[in-house]
Amino acid sequence: MADINDPNGLTKNEFKIIVAGNLGSGKSTSIREISQVPVIGTETKPSESNSLQQKETTTTAMEYGVTWIENKKIHLYGTPGQRRFDFMTDILCKGASGMVLMINNGCQNPLQEIDYYLNKHNDFLLQHPAIIAITHYDDMNTSTTLSDYHRYIFEQGFSCPVIRVDARKKIEVEKLLLQLLLQIIQAKTGKNSYENSSPHQVAA
Repeated sequence: MADINDPNGLTKNEFKIIVAGNLGSGKSTSIREISQVPVIGTETKPSESNSLQQKETTTTAMEYGVTWIENKKIHLYGTPGQRRFDFMTDILCKGASGMVLMINNGCQNPLQEIDYYLNKHNDFLLQHPAIIAITHYDDMNTSTTLSDYHRYIFEQGFSCPVIRVDARKKIEVEKLLLQLLLQIIQAKTGKNSYENSSPHQVAA
């Protein structure tokens, strides 16, 4: 496993990406779907009242998986959804290249949730590429649209792309990570794509 606190511990073809977000947003599911190695994780029964209503188990420390996209090795670190474990996110963000912020659109107040995470990760999001991934978009108990998210994020001073994702579908998670990877590389090199590589090719 790469040193989670040392960006210099990664080669130029390795990237550390944080998968953060609220409870039930699909963080664990997406990592388990995309990882090409057995996922390392710590799960237990949730203790927070809202958690008990949504999930039987939840991440308590982190989840770690690895995938390869465009011959780049992606280290994925999933953060806990329960807020009492937020300190773990601060630790995991050290040395990270970017973030996927997943929001469960089917929760009671998704804009309130995204507000919490934008504030929580404010410094990181202002300095690193990130994508807001909206999951459970077709749930019937919410009327929040992608336009609502775009508008709200813009009003808070952020310019992160907002896309809808089904965390259960590998191809959608691959496309999400590829988009973020291209942003990271562009931020580092000032180029829109990397040399001798097709931006549309994703590892199987």
